Amino acid sequence: MRTPLAAAGLAALGVLLMANPLYLPVAVGEPSPAYTHTVQPVTEGSVAGFESPAASGGNGSDASDAVVAYADLPPDAREAFDRARDSPEGGFGVEDPAERVDSLSYPTEPALGDGILIVERDGERYEFWTRTVEREPGAVVAQRVLLQPAAFLIGFLALVAGAAVGLRGRLGGE
Repeated sequence: MRTPLAAAGLAALGVLLMANPLYLPVAVGEPSPAYTHTVQPVTEGSVAGFESPAASGGNGSDASDAVVAYADLPPDAREAFDRARDSPEGGFGVEDPAERVDSLSYPTEPALGDGILIVERDGERYEFWTRTVEREPGAVVAQRVLLQPAAFLIGFLALVAGAAVGLRGRLGGE
């Protein structure tokens, strides 16, 4: 009687531990936002339905309406644009809301005109992206990287052990 109960208990434990993505990670704090600024050259068939001047027609968007001259940007936006363009990574981020540029928007889902500007400078056109990125607290990241895989592995081993105990009971004649 103890063998079937042990096999069922190990199998149930294994299934529960393997299903841990359903109940983990447990939120242990509020996500912390970061505000990113990215600049990249406009390429063919560019972003958010905008077409570069080399691609004519297409979706009916007027490229001249979407382009902002560098000189027309507010001074703080020009400074952020230059800093992002000159960065080796192609951009930079800030965590303090007070460090954001007041004249720019920071949506979580950027779209042309709201988080994405096409800036023309010295005859070149650039996509200037600004957005809010929600970062998970470190404890949640640790749960995803360490706890979930370990629980899944232990659950798998418990399931295999439950099957072995159940088969041993049947084959052993208990």
